[in-house]
Amino acid sequence: MKIARINFAGWENCVQITHRDFTMIVTTTVGPRVIYCALKDKGNLFYVNPDQAGTSGGDEWKTYGGHRFWCAPEDLAFTYAPDNAPVQVIESGHGVRFTAPVEKSGVLKTIEISPVPGQNRVRLEHFVQNMGRQTLHLAPWALSVMCSGGIAVIPHILERPQQLLPTHSLSLWGYTDLSDPRWKWGSRYILLRQDPAATSAQKAGLQNPYGWAGYAVRNQFFMKRFAWDPAAIYPDLNCNFEAYTNAEILELESLAPLVDLQPGKVVSHWEEWAVYDEIPAPQSEEDVDRTILPLV
Repeated sequence: MKIARINFAGWENCVQITHRDFTMIVTTTVGPRVIYCALKDKGNLFYVNPDQAGTSGGDEWKTYGGHRFWCAPEDLAFTYAPDNAPVQVIESGHGVRFTAPVEKSGVLKTIEISPVPGQNRVRLEHFVQNMGRQTLHLAPWALSVMCSGGIAVIPHILERPQQLLPTHSLSLWGYTDLSDPRWKWGSRYILLRQDPAATSAQKAGLQNPYGWAGYAVRNQFFMKRFAWDPAAIYPDLNCNFEAYTNAEILELESLAPLVDLQPGKVVSHWEEWAVYDEIPAPQSEEDVDRTILPLV
């Protein structure tokens, strides 16, 4: 893994991390945000808000773009804590740790990025420590904001056990429209298309025991892996994965179980990322089976 300091999109002193063919850029004057993710310099797969690029400071939460780290359940006062200040960066032989200032709630967030040895993948550990005096009910929540024009691929139910009881559930938001043409509700996969001409947002969440989902765009496929614990309780009616889209972006969101985090304690949530080249955007479940499932 190679580490360098560069300026990117108006932000100074960003950390560029290169592992094999994988390059990421992480902001240090705000965030931390993984603001850039690319394979073989083929262009950023993450969205960057052009109106906020290079900015910092202020008391309001900013979109910025890239991959961010939140805490669920979603709450305007708790979740939308501004990440507009400089972060601490610690480099080691294992990876790079980015730690934001303590939030008003007492939450201290750290993202650690390290290579997966021998593979074209990276691992992100998201740590939440309770630095306050009150027990906090929360779940670590990792959100990757993808660029426009692609299709999210979400495994839905790859096995079909013959039993009387339901196998899993789907969480919907008040603005979710199941008839919206951006959705394709397959028997094994859910496909969600990002449409720059869209006039409304869409979101859905589910229990994803397969531990992966991804985004196909520009003949590439970004895959994230994450955990699933069938004995745990997750946010949003028990979702460990959610997808959201509007006219600008599509978000791939993984969530950890809900915990009562006591003062001084730490909870973590991991993701692993990989990007694959020469993968056309799937238009059907058969396309997913043929081009994406073998990558899993």
